[in-house]
Amino acid sequence: YEVKFQKTEWSSVFTGLDAGKYQMAGNNISYSEERDQKYLFSYPIGTTPTVLTVPKDSNIKKYDDIAGHSTQVVQGTSTATQLTEFNEKHPDKPVELHYTNENITQVLTNLNEGKYDFKIFEAPTVNAIIKNNKLSNLKTIELKSDQQPYIYFLFADNQKDLQKFVNKRLEELQKDGTLAKLAEKFLGNKDYIPTKDALKVPSKK
Repeated sequence: YEVKFQKTEWSSVFTGLDAGKYQMAGNNISYSEERDQKYLFSYPIGTTPTVLTVPKDSNIKKYDDIAGHSTQVVQGTSTATQLTEFNEKHPDKPVELHYTNENITQVLTNLNEGKYDFKIFEAPTVNAIIKNNKLSNLKTIELKSDQQPYIYFLFADNQKDLQKFVNKRLEELQKDGTLAKLAEKFLGNKDYIPTKDALKVPSKK
């Protein structure tokens, strides 16, 4: 396959797959039953532990403390869904959601400047941005999860041959150590990769 990379807004990733503009997508995409009904998933390409990012003087110490505080979210992301569900369970003190198309670097910069109270995102990206952009006012709190937070490539539902090809390559890259090298180079930790046993297509239980 000859791959043509096209950078686009988050929402356009899915509309592009739906319209046949793109055959494959990759952007920290996690599993959901809704996506499973419309698209094909690859084997996991990495694992991205989630962190709660807050100013160092914040009174937010754990996940439940976000009630009544503000954050920026992008429409259609798993974080937006998660916080909407949080608000349904905490109607007396909901999280103030500010929808944005700004990238994660700008969102964290806004947080560093005190414009919002917290941001939930994956650890490798957050840690790299805080370090590279000297966002010295921020700290991270690891969020525990019962499930391994894998991320995947996504394919249009008519791309089974491409899915099969990519999955075979991912097996090879995991086996020969290439995935670990890429994770260490770009995510800062060689352990942010799936184990051999985890190389399977996700599906709803």
